[in-house]
Amino acid sequence: MTGINRTKNGKIKRRLLSWAALMMCAVLALLAAPVLPVAAAGPAVVYGAEKKIAEEVPVERIFDGAGLFDAKERAHLEEMAASYRDEMGVDLVVVTAFNDGRHTAMEYADDFYDYGGFGEGKDADGVLFLIYLDRPGSVTGDYWISTTGVMIRILTDKRIDTMKANVVGFLKDQDYAGAAQQFMRDVSYYVDKGIVSGQYNYDSETGRISRYHSIRWYEALFAVAVAAGVALSACLGVMHRYSMKPSRRQKENGLMAYRAGANFCMNNIQDILVKQFTTHTRISTSSGGRAGGGGRSTTHTSSSGRSHGGGGGRF
Repeated sequence: MTGINRTKNGKIKRRLLSWAALMMCAVLALLAAPVLPVAAAGPAVVYGAEKKIAEEVPVERIFDGAGLFDAKERAHLEEMAASYRDEMGVDLVVVTAFNDGRHTAMEYADDFYDYGGFGEGKDADGVLFLIYLDRPGSVTGDYWISTTGVMIRILTDKRIDTMKANVVGFLKDQDYAGAAQQFMRDVSYYVDKGIVSGQYNYDSETGRISRYHSIRWYEALFAVAVAAGVALSACLGVMHRYSMKPSRRQKENGLMAYRAGANFCMNNIQDILVKQFTTHTRISTSSGGRAGGGGRSTTHTSSSGRSHGGGGGRF
């Protein structure tokens, strides 16, 4: 019996040692496994999968997927974006990425904004600036400014052109942080200026035009003055009618008896045309600048079905 017990104990010990060895191997495998880096591009759209608008809006507004900013620059840009958002009440987003070969800068910028859950209010008011490098290590690429909501009306085509001219120099000099700062300063400047007079949205896909209508203080004052004048005229007419004074026609009819025997004589006078002058004035159909004028904002529809404005180019 003693020998049998020893044999059983030996099997149990060998089994425990085997389990312990397996556990040690598993722990060592976990420790040796490489740590995968977390993508810095934030809520970028995963193309090829079903696109879905984010349920929670991220805190960050600077998404440096291409690694163009150092830690100090990124922190400063985050502070600027937060400050301007609080001041203006519209969203500000800056994105850097490498060209994926399947989507244009416009498509990438629009989708990043829409599916990232950005925007203020029911119309998702805001603007995004994308730096879209051709490939890792490249110093050339595309850039795009994507506008949404009220920012479509504020940043007209003409203002977008000015913003493009302001940032492209920084991009060519590889001063990407400087370009992002200039972009945010320009947005703040134009938000302070407000919507230009005569602004309208032009849908490049349907040709539909949506004009912006606003009532200025002097227009409201003029409307009130006209209404007051009409009301006063009506009141004076009623008062005059109930004053029982003879009207002008009644007075004239009363004097007809004295004019019964009156005669008049008509002389035949002929008009003769001596000279004729014709003046021709050419009316120009030009808008005085590039096509679209200062109040036009050209729009398009993104993959999410939302309307966007904006513009961009190469650097």
